[in-house]
Amino acid sequence: MDKTTFTLSKLRCIPMVKQYTQEHAVKLTNAFLDSGIRAINVSQQGKDGLSLLATFAKEESLLVGAGNVQTYEQAVNALQAGAAFVFSPLFDERMIDLCLSRSVPIYPVTTQANLATLHQLKVLGCYPVEELGGLAFMERIALEGDFSFFVAGHIEESMMNHYLEHPRVLGMTGSWMFKDADNFKAVTEALIRTKQYWLS
Repeated sequence: MDKTTFTLSKLRCIPMVKQYTQEHAVKLTNAFLDSGIRAINVSQQGKDGLSLLATFAKEESLLVGAGNVQTYEQAVNALQAGAAFVFSPLFDERMIDLCLSRSVPIYPVTTQANLATLHQLKVLGCYPVEELGGLAFMERIALEGDFSFFVAGHIEESMMNHYLEHPRVLGMTGSWMFKDADNFKAVTEALIRTKQYWLS
């Protein structure tokens, strides 16, 4: 397991930023630093996703990844902006090869274990987790290639233990911490709660 994936597997709960714009960057950065979290995932489907990623990646204490990366071009831009890891809801072979050539871990989604094995991937994304079949789906795929997973997809705070207690689940990424999007005190408090899931 590479160093970045190992770190994420110890943190287990990776907040996903997706509804914010660049004008929120300073307040978000303060919330991240005040809460003491160590990793975040920035959706690349928001209009300012790339610029937010680049801004947060400048913080030495944060491990910043690109989330919901759907095209090769988005992957290129994310890596140039400083993404330390990539989540993709697709299985784009060019995107995977690009990330691996840069030694940046990528966690794509696939229902075909042979594809992941072909690319020597051992850690996959599972999104949307419930629609794919939840824990039963992961158990079935894992049997075909000894995979582990990062889960995502409408996971509420109350569902965290349901997934994180499973041995095949390394962690989750989601946005429940940002429910009160404009209340940065509440956001900071929610981010602090994610630390209860840390293994180190």
